[in-house]
Amino acid sequence: MIYFNTEKDKIESIVKSLPKDTAIGEFSGRDSAAAIIKAMERGDINDVLPVASFAGTEYGNLDAIRENHALLVEQIDRMYGGRKKVHELVVYSNPELWSVINGRFATMLIGKFGFYNPCIGCHAYFHILRIPMALRLGRKIIAGEREYHDNRIKVNQLPKSLDTYKRIVESFGVELVEPLRKIYSGDDISQIIGWEWAESSKHPECVYSGNYNDASGKAIFDEAQLDRFLEEYLYPVCTRLTEVIIKDEHAGKKEMIKAVEGLL
Repeated sequence: MIYFNTEKDKIESIVKSLPKDTAIGEFSGRDSAAAIIKAMERGDINDVLPVASFAGTEYGNLDAIRENHALLVEQIDRMYGGRKKVHELVVYSNPELWSVINGRFATMLIGKFGFYNPCIGCHAYFHILRIPMALRLGRKIIAGEREYHDNRIKVNQLPKSLDTYKRIVESFGVELVEPLRKIYSGDDISQIIGWEWAESSKHPECVYSGNYNDASGKAIFDEAQLDRFLEEYLYPVCTRLTEVIIKDEHAGKKEMIKAVEGLL
């Protein structure tokens, strides 16, 4: 498991030093870097604070992420000559928040919905985790999610999953910027990035990788079960947990569980 955060005082200093319209850039793999590059084509996004966050199930090290952050900074500087800027990389995770969304109620969710997928709740976690920081800056979070991955289906990035994440985030007055959402091919991502970065490489691994696929690699899910899971669990629970961490970013697991008990 990867768990360490940039020091609290340092995050505070960075946030206070940034232009107030700075967007938060989710930074992990190849798609997230491409999303930041595409988002900065917009006239209203000139500064991006890249934030690397991790789930409770990820492992590996940050060397590749730091290397690609440095390459992204250089790329944006070349493209805009200093007029736009990707700032210092911040690491910020909350394993207790991840646990409440994706671990604590797993057996109950299987019983209630006949369906459980940690990757969907995990992607929601990545978005809501950054909302308190986004509210202090430009109220924009840049995400690298795509509906299409060549010929592969990712249950956590189906249109209905992405719509739910967007609805959660934007209910708090934060725009979820998804510049890659309709991009189909991984080759298109390579062209956007502009440096050599093979797909599915140079980022931490997850123990749940491919968990929703059968032995042949085909995604397994039932649309009706998925719809109920998104509407009756993911949306209300993540909305309530976001309210909790906006009020107190350091709220503990017991407090978060108590906050959502009435929704279950």
